[in-house]
Amino acid sequence: MIEGGQCEVVAETSNVGYQWRWLACMMGLPFIPSRNLLGTDTGDYSCCKVVTDPFSGKPINLVPAAYPDVAFIHVHRCDVYGNAQIDGILVEDFELSRCARRLIITTEEIVGNELIRREPWKTSIPFFVVDAVVEVAFGSHPAEMLGMYYYDEEQIAEWLRLSKTAEGTNEYLQKYVLSVDNFENYLELCGGIKRLNYLKKRGFLREPMIAPWREGK
Repeated sequence: MIEGGQCEVVAETSNVGYQWRWLACMMGLPFIPSRNLLGTDTGDYSCCKVVTDPFSGKPINLVPAAYPDVAFIHVHRCDVYGNAQIDGILVEDFELSRCARRLIITTEEIVGNELIRREPWKTSIPFFVVDAVVEVAFGSHPAEMLGMYYYDEEQIAEWLRLSKTAEGTNEYLQKYVLSVDNFENYLELCGGIKRLNYLKKRGFLREPMIAPWREGK
């Protein structure tokens, strides 16, 4: 879609580059100094500025703050107020949740506030930055939910195969997005309860990895 001109890339960066941009926004700063992207082709197409570090005299990259209009973050559990807990590594969820103008939390399960209060140190996203809470089991599919279910490798392989062309992308969206009435219908198309149970077992290494995209499927 980018090569065909349907989608315009304003500025390229790396994964950690986006984390620095959200961190700057969260801290109320116009930019974050970083060595990320220095000496790379990606840096040439980014919105960063390379300046001279006044202390060392060496080049330093200034990564500008980013201000997302809306962010969706899927979590393991959350109460009705928006106090959300994430098991495992947070990656950029902490920063992103605090810099988006609107934050929608989707969660595997809405739990009682007393459960959240029992282990408050696990609450990485507090209620006062959350605008809405939506309970949707398996909402991370086809991606992973640590400790609950694994990546749906076959589904990802289908997307990788079809998304190589605009026609294939439209075919995928028509089948899995536009033609379904709700998320439950989408999960049924992906294999239903049998597939979901497999992904649960795969998450605990009770089933082998298949990596179908490496098999030409």
